[in-house]
Amino acid sequence: MTNQRQSGFSLVELSIVILVMGLLLGGLMMPLSVQRDNARIRDGQEQLKTIRSAVEGFAIVNGYLPCPATPSSNGYADPLAAGCSEQHGFVPATTLDLNGQRNEDNLLLDPWGSPYRYSVTTSDANTDGSWDFVTAGEMSVVTIALLQPDLTVCSTASGSTATTCAGSNVTLTERAPVIVYSLGKNWSSFTSADELENAGANLGGGVSGTTYRVAADGLFVLRGKSALQGNEFDDLLMWIPPNRLYGRLVDAGHLP
Repeated sequence: MTNQRQSGFSLVELSIVILVMGLLLGGLMMPLSVQRDNARIRDGQEQLKTIRSAVEGFAIVNGYLPCPATPSSNGYADPLAAGCSEQHGFVPATTLDLNGQRNEDNLLLDPWGSPYRYSVTTSDANTDGSWDFVTAGEMSVVTIALLQPDLTVCSTASGSTATTCAGSNVTLTERAPVIVYSLGKNWSSFTSADELENAGANLGGGVSGTTYRVAADGLFVLRGKSALQGNEFDDLLMWIPPNRLYGRLVDAGHLP
């Protein structure tokens, strides 16, 4: 009679299999969280592109840029006779007829539930008291050659002033007429100098009673994402290059 030896897993082998499966399952859970974050980032970037296109469309029709919305303007641009009620505020989503989730102050929200910020240049090249880029007919009066949009974007706030980056090597643009941006996932809890540069002032007055953080000056920061405490950065930011805006307005007959 032939003895047949039965084969199977030993307790040690079974323990190793369970350990490996646990590590694999644990490894899959982190990517799911990362995937959700990455999906929101992609959504935010796509929304910013949509907003930028809507701002360009408004300029093509009207010949000037819309003013920022404020917490009390119900999502509409909030202009004054020769400028805007605020240089730094929020995307005028109602004026631009943009779809998307809104908060109690009717401000368009990013994927993390914070309103999209929106800033315009206050440039007045001919010193007539009117902001050139948001006042009807003013860009045509000044002419392309003399227009001076002055919003600045740096790759770091270190060494910068309220209007100038620390050097040409960290300067992304010095001539943006309009900037639209999201404060990202950490919009309520950031401490880094770069993110504080994008949100160094407060603005309130809406029905919700909320005080929002907005830019304090004409300098902004855009750099790679970081989660390092004290150096964190996850803001999303876009602007319209001046020559692109001028080309749109020339094609539309608003500029010679």
